[in-house]
Amino acid sequence: MLLVFALMGVGFGSWLGRLPAVRDHLGASTFEMSLIGLTLAVGSVIGLILSGRTVAILGPARSLAVCIVAQALAMTCASILFWVHLPVAGAICLAVYGFTFATGDVAMNVSGASVERALRRSRMPLFHAGYSFGSVGAMGMGALAESLRIPVPLHLGVIFVALVAGILLALRFVPNADPQTADTEVHPSVHTGPITLPATESTAESVAGTTAGNASGNASGPVAGASAASSARDYSPWRDPRILIIGLIAMSMGLAEGTAADWLPLALADGRDFANSTATLILGVFFVSMTLSRIAGTWVLPAFGRVAVLRWGALFVVAGVAITILIPASWAAVAGAVLWGVGCAYGFPVGISAASDNPQTAIRGVATVSAIAYTSFLLGPMLIGLLGEKFGLLPAFWPLAGFAVLTIVFAGSAREPDATAAQRR
Repeated sequence: MLLVFALMGVGFGSWLGRLPAVRDHLGASTFEMSLIGLTLAVGSVIGLILSGRTVAILGPARSLAVCIVAQALAMTCASILFWVHLPVAGAICLAVYGFTFATGDVAMNVSGASVERALRRSRMPLFHAGYSFGSVGAMGMGALAESLRIPVPLHLGVIFVALVAGILLALRFVPNADPQTADTEVHPSVHTGPITLPATESTAESVAGTTAGNASGNASGPVAGASAASSARDYSPWRDPRILIIGLIAMSMGLAEGTAADWLPLALADGRDFANSTATLILGVFFVSMTLSRIAGTWVLPAFGRVAVLRWGALFVVAGVAITILIPASWAAVAGAVLWGVGCAYGFPVGISAASDNPQTAIRGVATVSAIAYTSFLLGPMLIGLLGEKFGLLPAFWPLAGFAVLTIVFAGSAREPDATAAQRR
């Protein structure tokens, strides 16, 4: 599963690494490149909206297999069309790539959550660290391809053929890829006020008994099971406050991550008069800190639990953002980047784990949390840029601290099911 995440990162990072070459070959302006990027974003949002139903119909493993093949075809066609100066047709293919990438990403996260549940160990942060390593490595390969003057269609075509082979091979060894057939006992949820909490065994028996009693005075376990299955089919994560709050947590930390990636170097160059190379190096510090933090999550999460990790992470984001904005010194920029990167590392992977606590509703829960979080990745930095235009980029980072405070307040919604928490203790 770690290999699948890493290879998906290689695919997207390869495109990002060759964007300058595409721009130069087309002679496109910044605005025109923004429009090309917008088509990918639109395709991704549509894919996220439809991914829950798509993955539920095909199953996570099959969805991922279909999507990686479609990604390879779409990206190869897009790069060829851009190279022969047909940017409109290329942008349409890029939108198809965005659609299949988003759908495949949801399927990948559902499969990762199933593997995590089967192993009974926190693995999602490690998987996402693998994705980060794949992306960074791919951008390095893109720089090498640029120096060797390898045409973009040839480079991306070879990369995506290798990705198809690697991911299809890796999926053969992924256990319990479909959460609804995973060897995991499923209990119905218990509604306690505005938040839906995973049921313990005792409360599950109570709910099952109540359901059976309502159906018939002599109803037995299978009736309750059928009722629970029907409830799962009728379940809508958009009406589940717990899933929406988990989505808010993932969105808050995703906004912190996306804003740093898009704006931190420019903010330091413009607001602190750092050299471009220094500002870029500090962004590298941010990414290394975030990736190492995710690797450490394999040990940190079992030791302290989701709630504590999310709250401390959000506090680190607040501290990192505040230091970056308030202290005009090189050491402060580095320290702020470290705290910022470590702090936002867990929001999305922990959100995915929490959204998939119930295997029967995992697909739709993960799709919903992903849709909310990725919307912040796509639109949040744009809004920060608008604020930066009016107030300056460094002051425009303050809303990130406000969203981090929301994570501190609502982190309890991501708490592990009782059995997992007891096992950790």
